[in-house]
Amino acid sequence: MAVVWQFAIIELDKKTLFTGVILEEIPFVYQKQISKFQNLQKLIRSYFIQRAINQKITIRIGEEKVQTQTDKYGSFFVAIDNFQQNPVSITLSDDFPLEIIQKYPIKFKNTSGTFDVISDIDDTIIVSYSANFYKRIKTLLTNSPKDRSVVRFSSKLFEVFCKKNARIFYISKSESNLFNMLTTFIEHNNLPKGSLILTPYLKFHELFLSKKGKDFKVNYIRFILENSENKKFVLIGDDSQKDLEVYTIIAEEYPIRILKIFIRQTNKIRPKSHGAFWKKLQAMEIPTKYFKSMDDVGEEINLF
Repeated sequence: MAVVWQFAIIELDKKTLFTGVILEEIPFVYQKQISKFQNLQKLIRSYFIQRAINQKITIRIGEEKVQTQTDKYGSFFVAIDNFQQNPVSITLSDDFPLEIIQKYPIKFKNTSGTFDVISDIDDTIIVSYSANFYKRIKTLLTNSPKDRSVVRFSSKLFEVFCKKNARIFYISKSESNLFNMLTTFIEHNNLPKGSLILTPYLKFHELFLSKKGKDFKVNYIRFILENSENKKFVLIGDDSQKDLEVYTIIAEEYPIRILKIFIRQTNKIRPKSHGAFWKKLQAMEIPTKYFKSMDDVGEEINLF
């Protein structure tokens, strides 16, 4: 029976975003500590789960109905005006409400804070070794979320942000298959329970075909900024993938909306390919910090 695997209701100034994934069966859910072998088994199995593709769905919000359709990955994305805090359910064509299996929060209300935060996940809040393919895969397959290491800088910085009533948007190129793993990690390490925007739920063979370009992040960040006219944003990422390029594009398009940019250096040497983007950021009147350790940003944290 189909279930809602990942679901979020994200309230912005202008719109409320409904986004999620519907699967034909329940994947593994982390509920207790498991062995490395069990983690390997369960994670691999998640890439063989069938998705509810190209299905018409109805989102019921109290008495209101919003109709949309899942895409070829079982994902849906719809934005509405004037969202009311009413009970929400999702149904397929048979009009039977689907079970929403996640324990992680679903509704993410706007706040009165003057700024919000957009953060990457891999190597920004969780040590993932993204720059090293084999080390990343080994870590992902053998280490359960409660055994993974948190990036101490982000943990400390988020504590400060929460005191300022800022909310966190986690936007990552990690696929939706990892949703429960990532939310378990966030809860285990007492990080803010922000909304997760991930790339599509993949089948095993698609892992080798999927092209997760920078446009995924750029487009979602644009949507958030364009529908959050009263907020400024802090952007947090690392140099293992394309965060520096993505944040440079966003800073060029919305210079007065960006309060601060943090980029974590993940290796001993900075990637040469990032040099041009870093020079562009430095030329703008936007405070930026390319740092390697907590010692480099201690004073930066105290400025908030």
